[in-house]
Amino acid sequence: MSTMPDDEIDEFLSSPRDGVLSVRLASGRAMGTPIWFRWAEGRALFQSPTTSAKTASLRATGRASLCVHEQALPRVRYVTLEGPVVEVDFERDHIADAARHYLGDDGAAFMETIDAALDAGRRWASFELEPTTISSTSRSML
Repeated sequence: MSTMPDDEIDEFLSSPRDGVLSVRLASGRAMGTPIWFRWAEGRALFQSPTTSAKTASLRATGRASLCVHEQALPRVRYVTLEGPVVEVDFERDHIADAARHYLGDDGAAFMETIDAALDAGRRWASFELEPTTISSTSRSML
């Protein structure tokens, strides 16, 4: 098992991969949720509905862990980011950027559903995770 060099970590996180964000709920229970995120300038930017348990936890604790993985067997790679999370000003473009990152040309169709939800009163919050700990693994299963 080996860790990835910093430039490989940056490239890995900059590609469209799902992540699992883990938070601690008020009850003390841990919860992991799949998310889309954008990696820029050493931070993971992501959105969450304002009414979700995840958002409540992020606002209360200001901490999270994000695990991003790729399992194209026989090679396994993952990066885990842990650290403080801050809420930043929400902009519709944050979701649009993520939609383009993950869906390419289909991002526009996805944004139609987001715009309809915004028009109906649904709201999202934007967060940045600036990791204080980064763990990585790159290995072959063979």
